[in-house]
Amino acid sequence: MGAFANKDLLEKAAILTSTGGQLSPEQAKKFISTVVDQSEMLKRISVQPMSANTFQIDVVDIAGRQMRKATEGTDPGFTASVTIPRRSLSTVEVILPYDISISFLEENIEREQAEKTLNEKFAAAFANDILDLGFNGDEASADAFLQINDGWLKIAANDANVNSVTNTGTSDWLGTQFPAMLKALPAKYRRNPQELVYLVSPDVEEDYRQQLGGRSTALGDTYVAEARRARYHGIDVYPAPFMPDNKQLLTTWKNLYVGIGRSMRVDKFLNARKRVIEYTITAKIDYNYAVSDLIVLGNV
Repeated sequence: MGAFANKDLLEKAAILTSTGGQLSPEQAKKFISTVVDQSEMLKRISVQPMSANTFQIDVVDIAGRQMRKATEGTDPGFTASVTIPRRSLSTVEVILPYDISISFLEENIEREQAEKTLNEKFAAAFANDILDLGFNGDEASADAFLQINDGWLKIAANDANVNSVTNTGTSDWLGTQFPAMLKALPAKYRRNPQELVYLVSPDVEEDYRQQLGGRSTALGDTYVAEARRARYHGIDVYPAPFMPDNKQLLTTWKNLYVGIGRSMRVDKFLNARKRVIEYTITAKIDYNYAVSDLIVLGNV
C-alpha cells in the first residue's frame, strides 16, 4: 500500500466525520452549506435545515379588500381575517454510497486539500440529486431513485389549490404558454415581477430565447448573442436543471422548499482488496412549497 498505512488513509479521508460517523450539528450545518454552494438554484430557493423529522411551513396570509371607511366613534363591526396556510416537510432517509480510490488519496498528500476536494465532490453529487428529485420525484414510480419522494411537480399536480395551465401540443412560449400562465396567477402576486420566476427546462429556455431572437429588434439580437437572462414581462425565465421539457412552474424562488435533516452520518470502510475507501452517507430530505395558489403549473 506504499507509504500509507490503513490508519493514515482513513484519517486522510476523514470527510466531516466525528466518532461513530455521526456528524455534529456544526459539521452537518457546514455540509449543508457546502451542498447549497454547489448550485445556483439551491442558493435561491428555501433550503430548510431540520433538527426534527417534521417542519411546519407557516406563512401569514391576509385576505384582500379588508379596508373600510372610518367613522369616528363607530366600531367597523369586523376584523380582518388572517389565515396561516399549513404545509409541512416530513423527511425520509436516503443513503448515498460512494467509492474513493486509494490512488486519489496517495496523490493528495495534504490532508486538508484532499478533504476539501472530497467534500465538494460529495456535495455537488448530493446537490444534483436533490434538484433532480425535486422536479422528478414520484413515490409511485418504479425507478429506485425517483420513488424516494414526491417532488414539487408531483405535489403540485395533486393539489387542487394550485393554478394549472395546459396547452397541448404548443411550443409558442412567447405568444401562448407564458401569457396563459401569468394570467392564471392571482393578481395579488403580480405586483412585483422581479420576485417571480418561470422555471423551465434548459431546452425550453433556449427555444424561448430563439423566439425572442427571431424578432427584428436590437433586444432580440441581444438575447441570442449574449448570455443575459431571458425574461417575459419582467419575470426571469430560468433554465432549471432536471426540469422536464413538458412542465413549467411560475412562482417565487422562496416559495419552494427543500428540507434537509441535520441528523447525518458519514461512515467509511477501507476495502484493501478493491483499493478503495467505501463511503456511506445517510441523510434525510423532503420537498414542498409554502403557498399553493402562488404556484402555476404549466403543462405542454
